Amino acid sequence: MQIIPKNNNALRRSILLYRRVRYRKGYGVHSPFVYNVITKVIEESGSYYPLSDIALTRLKLHYREEMVSYPDKRNKEKSKQQTIGHLVQKKAISPKQGALLFKLTNYFKPVHILQIGTTMGLSSLYLTSYASGLQCIALESLPEFAAVARETLKEARNQIDLRVGNYLNLLPQAIQDLKQLDFVFFNTPNDELSCSLLFNECVKHVHQETVFVFVGIKSSAKMRKIWAEICSHSDVTVTIDLYSLGIVFFNNKLHKRNYITYY
Repeated sequence: MQIIPKNNNALRRSILLYRRVRYRKGYGVHSPFVYNVITKVIEESGSYYPLSDIALTRLKLHYREEMVSYPDKRNKEKSKQQTIGHLVQKKAISPKQGALLFKLTNYFKPVHILQIGTTMGLSSLYLTSYASGLQCIALESLPEFAAVARETLKEARNQIDLRVGNYLNLLPQAIQDLKQLDFVFFNTPNDELSCSLLFNECVKHVHQETVFVFVGIKSSAKMRKIWAEICSHSDVTVTIDLYSLGIVFFNNKLHKRNYITYY
């Protein structure tokens, strides 16, 4: 497993450069499917008007100064308090990652979308802005974040069913209501145990065209281990390691392989 060191800047830059050029423009990729994902989605640089709309929504949130109190994950007896603007900066999906979510859904055209961890709601907008008539269920464990997300989702192109509570408790009903899983976004990088359990439950309901996306696959040693387990799962065929994100496919016509590139 390739891990980019934090304390050796020269080596870190060298590895990042290697990752960036390894499959740059699809060079060295023999799978037409993966070649198209890299060249037509990951490295595609076109402009889309929904991204401009979401950027405006992000800007509005950035300037909101209302305070939000939420539990401290390191000390459950304490709480943290920050402005909505600060939370958007620290907790919300980045514009770059959000754009990739939009490009992935725009390319694969999922109709039934499940999101686990919506935080401020911006990632839900990226996932569902490519077309109308989509069904999306978004799960959020923190009521404090969900309250902000509900306001954000008023800007959504599709009606998004936001559900609040423990992810593992909410998941079975969400899967049942969606009827099938076309696209699942796992936004739980700081909850390794739940991420593994959620994957193991969702993978029971995939089909040939299902796409999974994981945030923070290299955020900790435990997440790196979970990502390796996901890549080796018997139902998984192709995986793409973007360092900050991981993309998973289940089409059994594809040869099993993990592609490492830089985004």
